[in-house]
Amino acid sequence: MTSSAHEMMTSSTGLSEGMLTASTLSFSDIREVTGHEQLCIGFLHLLDNIVLNLPDRMVTKLVDSILKPEALVVFTHHHCSAMRTASTQLLFTFLSHLPESQREAFLQRKCFHLLANQLYQHQASEEIVDCCLVFLFGKTFVSKQYNLLYLSSATPGHLEKLCIVPLMSLTVQCLGEPRLACRTLSTLLDTYKHILPMRQLLLSNGLVEMLCNLLMKLERFTNRADADDYTPVIDTVETFLRKIVTCSLTEPGFLSMNTMLDTITLFSYADRKVINGSQLIKNALCAIFEYAVTYMQNQCMRSSDKTDTRNYLLSMAYCSSVSRNLTAHHTQTADLEHEDVTPRDSDIRDTDDDQVEVMNVEQEEVVTRLRITLRIAVDFVIFREASDPVSPTEVRFASLLVVFLLKSVAATLERWQGMPSMWHGSLWTAREYLRDELSRLLVGLLCPSHPLDLQHVVVSALISEPLCRELLSGIVNNTLFQTVTVASLWMLANEHGGTDEHSRCENAKILLYVLAQTDASLILSESTVDANQTLREWDSLLAQRKAEWLQGKVLSEKRILQNFRSLTEEIMGHAMEVTQAVVASQNLQRKEFFEVTKRMRREKAERDRVWNQLIISLTHERAVWLDELRYPRCWALDETACAERIRLRRSCLGIPDRFMMKEYKCKLEPEKLPPPLAFITGCEETSGFDSMDLLHTLHTNERISFHCKCMNVTVFAETAGELLLGENHIHFVIEDFSSATNIQGYAGTRLNSQHVCTSVDDLVEIHKRRYQLKDNALELFLLDGRTFLFAFNTQKDRKAVHEELARHNLPNLVDTNHLDRVQKQWLDGAINNFEYLTQLNKMAGRSFNDLMQYPVFPFILSQYDGENLDLQDVKVFRDLEKPIAVQDRSKEQHYVARYQYLKEEYDRNRGSQRPLSMVPEPYHYGSHYSNSGIVLHFLVRLPPFTMMHLKFQDNNFDIADRTFHCLQTTWQLSSSQSTTDFKELIPEFFFLPDMLVNEQGFELGVRQNGERVHHVALPPWCRNDPRLFVLIHRQALESDYVTRNLHQWIDLVFGFKQKGKSAISAVNVFHPATYFGVNVEAIQDATQKLALQTMIKTYGQTPQQLFKNPHPQKSVRATFGERVVPGPLAEISGLKWGTYVGSPALQEPLVVSRHKYQTLIGSFVVLPSGDVCGIGTSETLIYRLSKSKAKSVQVGMLATLSWNHADNLIRIRQQKNGTVLNLLRHDFHDKVTCGAAAGGYKLLIVCGDTGVVTVYRLAYNERKLCEMVVCDEPVRLYGHGAAITALCISDAFRICATVDASGACIVWDLNRLCYIHGYKAHRDPVLAVSISETLGYIASVSYTGSVGSMAVHNINSKHIGTIQTEIAICCVCFSTSLEGVAINVIAAGMQDGSIRMWNTWDLQLVRQLAPSIAGSPITCLAFSSSAHSLYSVNSDGCLFIWQRLGKSHDQEEAAFTPLMHS
Repeated sequence: MTSSAHEMMTSSTGLSEGMLTASTLSFSDIREVTGHEQLCIGFLHLLDNIVLNLPDRMVTKLVDSILKPEALVVFTHHHCSAMRTASTQLLFTFLSHLPESQREAFLQRKCFHLLANQLYQHQASEEIVDCCLVFLFGKTFVSKQYNLLYLSSATPGHLEKLCIVPLMSLTVQCLGEPRLACRTLSTLLDTYKHILPMRQLLLSNGLVEMLCNLLMKLERFTNRADADDYTPVIDTVETFLRKIVTCSLTEPGFLSMNTMLDTITLFSYADRKVINGSQLIKNALCAIFEYAVTYMQNQCMRSSDKTDTRNYLLSMAYCSSVSRNLTAHHTQTADLEHEDVTPRDSDIRDTDDDQVEVMNVEQEEVVTRLRITLRIAVDFVIFREASDPVSPTEVRFASLLVVFLLKSVAATLERWQGMPSMWHGSLWTAREYLRDELSRLLVGLLCPSHPLDLQHVVVSALISEPLCRELLSGIVNNTLFQTVTVASLWMLANEHGGTDEHSRCENAKILLYVLAQTDASLILSESTVDANQTLREWDSLLAQRKAEWLQGKVLSEKRILQNFRSLTEEIMGHAMEVTQAVVASQNLQRKEFFEVTKRMRREKAERDRVWNQLIISLTHERAVWLDELRYPRCWALDETACAERIRLRRSCLGIPDRFMMKEYKCKLEPEKLPPPLAFITGCEETSGFDSMDLLHTLHTNERISFHCKCMNVTVFAETAGELLLGENHIHFVIEDFSSATNIQGYAGTRLNSQHVCTSVDDLVEIHKRRYQLKDNALELFLLDGRTFLFAFNTQKDRKAVHEELARHNLPNLVDTNHLDRVQKQWLDGAINNFEYLTQLNKMAGRSFNDLMQYPVFPFILSQYDGENLDLQDVKVFRDLEKPIAVQDRSKEQHYVARYQYLKEEYDRNRGSQRPLSMVPEPYHYGSHYSNSGIVLHFLVRLPPFTMMHLKFQDNNFDIADRTFHCLQTTWQLSSSQSTTDFKELIPEFFFLPDMLVNEQGFELGVRQNGERVHHVALPPWCRNDPRLFVLIHRQALESDYVTRNLHQWIDLVFGFKQKGKSAISAVNVFHPATYFGVNVEAIQDATQKLALQTMIKTYGQTPQQLFKNPHPQKSVRATFGERVVPGPLAEISGLKWGTYVGSPALQEPLVVSRHKYQTLIGSFVVLPSGDVCGIGTSETLIYRLSKSKAKSVQVGMLATLSWNHADNLIRIRQQKNGTVLNLLRHDFHDKVTCGAAAGGYKLLIVCGDTGVVTVYRLAYNERKLCEMVVCDEPVRLYGHGAAITALCISDAFRICATVDASGACIVWDLNRLCYIHGYKAHRDPVLAVSISETLGYIASVSYTGSVGSMAVHNINSKHIGTIQTEIAICCVCFSTSLEGVAINVIAAGMQDGSIRMWNTWDLQLVRQLAPSIAGSPITCLAFSSSAHSLYSVNSDGCLFIWQRLGKSHDQEEAAFTPLMHS
């Protein structure tokens, strides 16, 4: 709410510009009308025509239900003039048709005032002015004559006449067009003159303020080239002011005169608020004073003879002519008798130009009004700001006022012949007051603080007055007048200058002589001595009086401004109500629009998703719509971080063909074409396909409980966005879709989606992380194997997210942040070396999502060039007690000397307080054993790391000799030959053979010796086979030597030797920018700060320190009953076969349990709890895990699903109560041949004789009787051309393998429910398939006649080998011992009832268990979760449980639960 007059005068109504609109736009409309604005304008015109032709009752309904007049008031605040005009016209049309009740409601809300304020924000136009005039008067005006003719009889209604308020606001904003401004102002003037009821309405709604504001704005145009164009506007304003004065003085009573006094007060206030004053405002004030006295004088003398010379001598017309002469000729000294005192017609007309209003007041009131007017006029003249420049108008008015007072006082000294007029009587009555005002005016103007022009005007006026001596004698009794006047005249008389100054001095001397003839002779003689002192005292007294005068004016101004306060508050209140109502209505409509838009986009996104999924399903390499020209031919690492990151998927590399070998360039040809059937979804450019898809498929009905800014960190990019935590889901939405970096997959899919949308229930682990040495990140691990690393702006944000997630009931969350527990598990042999290092990396903050904190593994072997490798020989291993850089003891002194030198340098500069980047703490190594460059160096052959490597190397591959090309060379450089290269390994060396093969055919260059860099050169002892190397390397990691010494390497990387004195002694100190705790913000220099930030991003980061004390050593103990048996490879000694049942290192297992069941067991299901269940031939098992109070995993819900019923329903049987219920209806035309559940219960995969794989999503719902519900529509996967005969699911690798009667095998992605790859495994129908949970190998079996065949492929469809048998193979499974500590086997149930086992390395037969019952084929096989038991069942329904011979401390009891139902 505003309270100052300046704020109140910013608009024509005296209201604040802040009402309804928060900002003022530019003065001129220079924007072109946009197409959208043209559409809106046309709509408003159309609506105006509709309202104009509608019956009033329908208009009422329209207003009630669709559009409120108040909304149109808000719409008028628009930068487009045509939009404002159209909105205003529509508003007036509405008002013309509204019933009286709604009109009153419109008026009660002061909506015309709100409209005025809206229009005041913009420049006015002729169209909108005419719009207001038509509504006000019913017509617009094109000429003055028509205007007066119509206005004389115009009678606006109660509603229409208030349109004068917005018209006044438009007047001020018309100054851009002087003609329009003059026309609008003249219309208001004529309205004020001729329509009496409108006068008070105009005044009460800010007419005077509008005129004042208009003059202040006109001040800007006075110095422009077109200033003359605004002269009519200024003249009209002065005419308007004269009319206001006339009307104010016409009626009797003091209240009537207040209008003029308030006008003077407001104009004076405005003048004081402008720096150096406003000349137009001053001119207006002078005109008001002059005209007020003129009008009173003319009205008082209207009954007298105006041609009488005596009357003329008292008129303002005569005084004006005298003042003009005085200001033009200060030296004029002519006597009165020498002047022509005959009144002129022009002067008489000038003083009597408006005879419309007649003043009906008594003489006493005239005297009062005259006194007030003269007092204010004298104050205006003598209390002017000395710093303001004096204008000719001010000089003329001062002269006029002096002459008028002289003539008026002189008139009281003469005898009047005949009947005096009312004016003469009034002067006689006020004679004493006139003398006082004359004395005050003369003394004030003669003060040296006023310009000399004003002082000489006084002297000239006195010299020109015939009764000068008598006048001075009449006022000489005033001691102050005597003192100051004499002193001022004495100063003027003693001036020295040119001719003009000489004449003025003579005039001053004449006045001094005249004063000498009075009683002032004594004062005259004394003033020659102390004139300066007297004038200084007078200046001080005048300043004091001026301060008192200003204080009085401020009180008057506050009183006037207070009159508008209640109106202002009322209008502001209505403005708030209207704004809130309109905003609420708009928000409601906007919400409905957004809901519709979101629904449409969500539906489109869903359609696109379904289409895209269908396209992927129907265009892959085994689908009916395969387009070989467009199908991707390259492979990239899948983002799914399953048991081990070994899955590959089809990919578009998006690199130039110059990076490919000549024979491999054809692989990039499909990338030059749009994806198959891209025209269907309109996504030929797939880069932005799923950006909006995820954003608009957010769960809009889900309440978001927390959100904050963060960054999604992946190995591919760092993407800024916002993390949203809902009741059931976690969303991450990127800020800039265009900046999202994606590696293209097949048919527009992503290898690394930047968006995140996952269920909260899928959270398995939550770990706090560091990012760029700041403790501000959080990493989430999901059930499906995906991980997400989020870096927050502050630790506070991370803490809030962590606490918010902790509030949810997370059924699958596993607490793994117990270092002591993990260490004990390793020491007890519950987990192997690989798993222990994986857990240590995870706890130390290492993440596959951050290349600078990539998991680090040790170099294990030191022999890469021999034909043989003995893992029992300590010489083939590196020294785990020493860092990798000092494996050669001769190099140790080099690093020690470097540290000592840097320490001395650091000690010398320690007192200088130079930044860390300039004077670092001493270190042994300037680089690190793990950073982004090292990771990309090793993974250069494996997309998408290839593309990241190119970006890292400025869009080129590294120099060929520096490229990772040979393990022997890499070991030598890291351990001895280089002083700057000391890499440790990454986990992929122990499970991912694809990183060692240039499968895609990248052009990696030619070395200096002429050798082309292609595949990595491997040691001879692995037969140059990457698969065998990884398997052997994993065994080396689990060797006895490494197990006994691994604690020493842990001390270096994660333990007490990581930093401090122990690190110095162990020669294990790295650059200080690699350690946590570096304070980047403490560095002030921008260059040094950037340098340190670059070091942090490139040097590498030391893992978090986990152990402060030496790590305990693990003892190696022999397994009970284990024998030393040669391994599958003759080149390798010391391999471990493992302790699973059937291991060659153990004696032949025995059958410990035998039982025959009436119902045939179709398959075994191994539960996470360790139990083994048997189910029927047309059944599968679903289960739901729960946590006990001890946080151990237990099976909370157990049920079987069955199919092949006559009605084609799939039924569920709860094991707790045996209830059988219908769950879902499968496709009637697709007979189910096999099925299984993934993830316990979340996915039900059903295969049929049509070759279609149908996936149902299930959800647990304890309120349902069957506790399970089917979610969404089923997903159908196409690829088989024959009936599907078997399937196998791997939850560890999130894949499903299906085989059919044509011999084909297809691998499906359970995360995305799409095709990964397929191959022709056999020429005959495939009977069974199995997936290794440790290696990802896929074994499928078939037979021709009595000859059996087993094909083994890895998870990426590469053929490992085929096993031929003389008898048919009926079933197959893999042992589940941990890799590295065992060589797992493939167990097959044979047609003759025997069980054969082949090792997974070279597929050689290692064990055959004699048939238990001759002639009964083994139909089903399964190892227990620990692989210490083997379960088999034959075609007769006999169950056999095999266990190894003898007992040990970890021997498990046989546990079997039959769940078959007849």
